[in-house]
Amino acid sequence: MKLAIIHEWLNIYGGSERLLAEILGLYPQADLHALIHNRQNLVGTPLEGRIVKTSFLRNIPRVEHLYRGLLPLMPFAIERMDVHKYDVVLSISHAVAHGIKTNKDQIHVSYVCTPMRYAWHLQDDYLHLHHLDKPLIGAAARLTLSLLRHWDRESASRADHLLAISNWTAEKIKQAWGRESHVIYPPVNVDRFSPANDRGDFYIYVSRLVPYKMTAEIVRAFNELKLPLIIIGDGPEMPHLQKLANANIKLLGHQPDEVVADLLNHAKAFVYMAVEDFGIAMVEAQAAGCPVIAYGKGGAVEIVRDGETGLLFQDQTSRSLSEAVLRFQTIKINSKAAQKNAARFSSKRFQEEFLAFMKVVTRR
Repeated sequence: MKLAIIHEWLNIYGGSERLLAEILGLYPQADLHALIHNRQNLVGTPLEGRIVKTSFLRNIPRVEHLYRGLLPLMPFAIERMDVHKYDVVLSISHAVAHGIKTNKDQIHVSYVCTPMRYAWHLQDDYLHLHHLDKPLIGAAARLTLSLLRHWDRESASRADHLLAISNWTAEKIKQAWGRESHVIYPPVNVDRFSPANDRGDFYIYVSRLVPYKMTAEIVRAFNELKLPLIIIGDGPEMPHLQKLANANIKLLGHQPDEVVADLLNHAKAFVYMAVEDFGIAMVEAQAAGCPVIAYGKGGAVEIVRDGETGLLFQDQTSRSLSEAVLRFQTIKINSKAAQKNAARFSSKRFQEEFLAFMKVVTRR
């Protein structure tokens, strides 16, 4: 079986890249394709040194910094990538990878993180991030995103089989594309954590610092609560958060995995407010025996057992988070229950489910 794996952009080592690395471990002889590939940012990761076939977008100067602004070009770029010589094409898609063109003799499986979020439910965030929310240019940008939604829906029919990373994503696929999908939760390395018997008094938050993550609202909540909070991660919102945060909040920027794991092993609780398609960071917190206090929508509902391994709050506001934190301080969450809960998302479980699915759908 000749297998091609299609990814959108290999620019950082994040959630979808961890999923990719796990799949490449199962199929080491597969050929890897991506729209762009930033080798420097993948040094020290399982993707370091991997040969990647890229699209014409690689010829654009500084594309590794501009790629999200090139979203309107991506459908054209993905459709021009040549995968005709492969028996099976596996796309890992959160934007356009599912739109790769195959023929009737090939099997195309698309593992979907989400339908193109910037064209659907994160349209306003995308326009703001790229300064496209002014009256005239905003109208043109919204028309472009409307055309992208049409392409997204039409191109979704190209895949023979759809996988979804969560029930939340499966529902989004049904709403946007009108198609059913099979859910296989992505793998999380739950074994790298060693929960401490005595947990600290600080709360922790780990995320990219981009608008839809709602980090500013978390900061406002802890400014009011005056409780210690550690924020790990970097992104365009960092300067704003540094001005907003009081002395009880530490912004540590990007940290190595070992540092993140140690802090999660000792933290009092992990807080989160974004609506995630899945939410690997929440699983990692649970694996570290760290209770999760999260907005009760999206993947959080599938990861956190409310009242048993954490708390879910119902409004995406600093006030609702503050109330949840105060409620959390009055109850007892069992760290071992959180750790046991995380085992549902282990790499071993993923490997078994994914290989079984691929065996069925690629059977001639």
